[in-house]
Amino acid sequence: MSETTESTFKAIETQEELDNIVKERLKREREATNKRYEGWISPSDHQKALEETNQTLEEYKKARETDSQTIEDLTAKNTAYETASLKSRIAHEVGLSHEWIGRISGEDEQSIRADAESLKKLVGNGAPLPTKNPESGETLDPSKTAFKSVLSAIKND
Repeated sequence: MSETTESTFKAIETQEELDNIVKERLKREREATNKRYEGWISPSDHQKALEETNQTLEEYKKARETDSQTIEDLTAKNTAYETASLKSRIAHEVGLSHEWIGRISGEDEQSIRADAESLKKLVGNGAPLPTKNPESGETLDPSKTAFKSVLSAIKND
């Protein structure tokens, strides 16, 4: 038995031989480990994927903030239009002329109606503005009518 042991065992005599043996064993271990973890993600790939996900999340958050601001702006505009429409309708129902609509205040229908009625009591019926010239039948624009009356007064002088 000692003969077979001696024939298979070879003593390491130099550092170079030891280095070669260690390199070979390390190579086999790396290959086995790589085979064992094949298909798994590496730490550097994981970090890259995490950074990409975080970047996508930040872009989504910015888009959501922009969308939220747009929704708030549109909601405010819609509320303003609804209030203006309500004031116009109530002014018409109460009998106020169009020029007084801007003077009506209130946030809900009840307060707007109360303000319109109190304004109506203050200003009275008032004469509605003419929309057509009875002589020529043309539509009157109040700003142009004032200029025309000034011009005719200048011509008559």
